[in-house]
Amino acid sequence: MNQDLLDRLRKITAEERALLETGGGIRRERYSSEGEFTVDSDRVIGPGRLMDVSTHTRFAYFPQHRHNYVEIMYVCAGSITHILNGEKTVVLREGDLLFLNQSCRHEILPAGEEDIGVNIIVLPQFFHTAFGMLGKGNSMSDFLLHCLTQEDPAPLSLQFHTAGLLPVQNLIENLIWSAVYHDDPDSRLNQLTMGLLLQQLLRHAERLSTDSAGMDKIVLRALRYIDDHYADASLEEFSRAVHRPLAEISRAVHRETGSTFKELLQKKRFQEAASLLQNTSLPVSDVAYAVGYSNTSYFHRRFREIFGVSPREYREIPASDPHK
Repeated sequence: MNQDLLDRLRKITAEERALLETGGGIRRERYSSEGEFTVDSDRVIGPGRLMDVSTHTRFAYFPQHRHNYVEIMYVCAGSITHILNGEKTVVLREGDLLFLNQSCRHEILPAGEEDIGVNIIVLPQFFHTAFGMLGKGNSMSDFLLHCLTQEDPAPLSLQFHTAGLLPVQNLIENLIWSAVYHDDPDSRLNQLTMGLLLQQLLRHAERLSTDSAGMDKIVLRALRYIDDHYADASLEEFSRAVHRPLAEISRAVHRETGSTFKELLQKKRFQEAASLLQNTSLPVSDVAYAVGYSNTSYFHRRFREIFGVSPREYREIPASDPHK
């Protein structure tokens, strides 16, 4: 990280100075107005804002709480320890990135002076531009969008080890720099930066920690496999590649996504087929073959069942038509 930026983040804040002088704890009313300890975005970033960045408060225990927004913590130096949902201890070290959705409860053990963490506070609406950049038909982005932005999600935490991953670290630093040195964290530029960050994280799904809660790591690998190999993908081939039993993979995928592996694969194939029909002049038979179907009769029948029209009729619908 840029040394000037890191030095600025290291500065002791007024809240931290008060903690050091009094030996007291976190002032709950600073963060929440409810009986239940829910950190309120209006209190930490102000009403009407969609995103902001703040340094993690050191020198004090932060009791169990949740947020009415998505929190992303990045550790710039040292380490910071979280206890998720009262049971799982997660130690974040330099370069680690932790996503927590609105239902995830966590407590944070006291951090020392050299433990520098940054909280990226994001309301779900802020992700709309970011996920739009990933395009339709991306199984992984569809799943993450659902987990991070639905109104009543199951608790979810995602921990990525990004140390040494320069593209990710540069993008995070850009978000932090923008918030620290400028006063427009909601800007379109930051929304685009968030989109690029998510693209990089999805590209490097192997950096997802097994300490992530609420999601089996194998599910992300399965979704990535479908996105990358939809034309010739199969559950059997994926099972062999990851050395996990078919039944175990099937249960995990269905539990986390609500769909079977076969249903997700078919959805991806027909989304790609629709895109090819709209954006190329390939014959319908070639489109079917390109997305993994050698039986064109089956392809035509399923396409009509899904889209309500034949592939040829779909191609003639204007791209601007809201029903397309």
